[in-house]
Amino acid sequence: MTGQNVFYTGSAGCGKSTVLKAAVKRLRERGLQVDIIAPTGRAALDINGSTTWTYAGWTPDSQKKPMKVLLNAAHGTWVHKRLNATNVLILDEVSMVENLHFERLNRLLKEARNSAEAFGGVQMIVTGDSCQLPPVKPFKHCIECGRELIASSEATYVCKKHGSYRDIDKWAFRSRAWAECRFHHVNLTNIHRQSDQVFIKILQKCRLGTLPTQEDRNILLNHESETDNAIRLFSTHDEVKEMNRSRFNELKTVKKTYTCLDGFKWNEKHRHLETKAERSPTDRSLLALREHRFDAIVELKEGMLVVLLVNLDLASGLVNGSQGVIVGWEAYDPEKLPKKEKRETKDRDRNVNKPHRKGPRVGSPAGGEEEDSHTDYTSLKEKNVRAFIEHAPERFWPVVRFDNGPTRTVFADSTINELGDERPYTLISRTQIPLMAGWACSIHKSQGMTLSKVVVDLSRSFEQGQLYVALSRATSLRGLKVLGLGSQQAGNEQVREFFWDKFRVR
Repeated sequence: MTGQNVFYTGSAGCGKSTVLKAAVKRLRERGLQVDIIAPTGRAALDINGSTTWTYAGWTPDSQKKPMKVLLNAAHGTWVHKRLNATNVLILDEVSMVENLHFERLNRLLKEARNSAEAFGGVQMIVTGDSCQLPPVKPFKHCIECGRELIASSEATYVCKKHGSYRDIDKWAFRSRAWAECRFHHVNLTNIHRQSDQVFIKILQKCRLGTLPTQEDRNILLNHESETDNAIRLFSTHDEVKEMNRSRFNELKTVKKTYTCLDGFKWNEKHRHLETKAERSPTDRSLLALREHRFDAIVELKEGMLVVLLVNLDLASGLVNGSQGVIVGWEAYDPEKLPKKEKRETKDRDRNVNKPHRKGPRVGSPAGGEEEDSHTDYTSLKEKNVRAFIEHAPERFWPVVRFDNGPTRTVFADSTINELGDERPYTLISRTQIPLMAGWACSIHKSQGMTLSKVVVDLSRSFEQGQLYVALSRATSLRGLKVLGLGSQQAGNEQVREFFWDKFRVR
């Protein structure tokens, strides 16, 4: 309330979200314009905010654009109005924000507000827990020219024109923008999610990178628990797939199979991208999309637990990660395909602080990175969805009853990405049913959840922070069953240094 820039952190379940809500209320009571942002759609929904991408007017492809292009876009009518109206900017889940993304936001606000101060003079309130999982795939593109960075064997990412970035600097707190903010650092210490002091002490050790003792391991592996029908958390995607496949095969209902529709429109000037047109000989999917969040082949059955992979309806809580069960099928009707309306400037201005929009949307990127690019692919997306279902063996859409109440027909979704360093961009796309099996979940996807019953298998854990994230999802030892701990890694050295420097905590 004094107007300082503040970073506050704390263990999982310590009340960071409660503090955030109280701060927003108090600040708005003073008549201040408070904008709340987070790096993913799910995190934004939890705080009634918008994504960093939406706030900045970016798409996932914006990082591949030169900084000069992003700064010029800061003067666009609706973006300029939004950025200049902000008095206080609250950024949640900052542990998931990588160094250069934080710096891009800093430069954008400076440009839009014509100010040399950090974030253009906006009061910054930043929160999150860097003891949890690190930023995903940091340093993908050079902040200056936007070209793809090349990973070297020395744990650095190199741009031949503008130098290199070190992997140890991937955290937002290692950025120049963080230093400019001169944050007042606060560490919350009271735990509210768990009340069992034995469990809390184990969690605190894991959080700060201290490996569990043999006594701790015995408690975690051998305590009494009640975890019938609990969701299972695994370290690797292979483990998740194996369990989901087993449960899928137990269902006696009819299987419906959907094969993706992949597209590649190549600009011959992008010679280095020609190989991305290579396809699998079995399902004709593009090999370049083998790590796409939509599987090449999706198999569904009535009675199947599923997870939604796009932001279908933010207002109803149907976002990337929503869980539900397939309760039936809707026959394909060409007159009932979802439409993605183009947003005019006046609509954008009217919805600057209203990120939740109703209705099914074609091509809503996962994680809340809403499209707002200069090129509109609405017609192509709708064409892809129509072609997808018309070439499918069975023309039925799954109907899903979601755990939070709504029952919805889930249509195919089409994602289009721009490749190359100049226009017209090479386009690569995938169209598929945006659902995955939901009996098991990866630890990474579980971040931010509070689970009354959860079964955790860490026998194949491989990343710093996985142990703490997985265990801290549980509200109690009774609701937690640990099947394996494996060989754990100590916490991240840079995070431990940061906590010692700011809080004298180890």
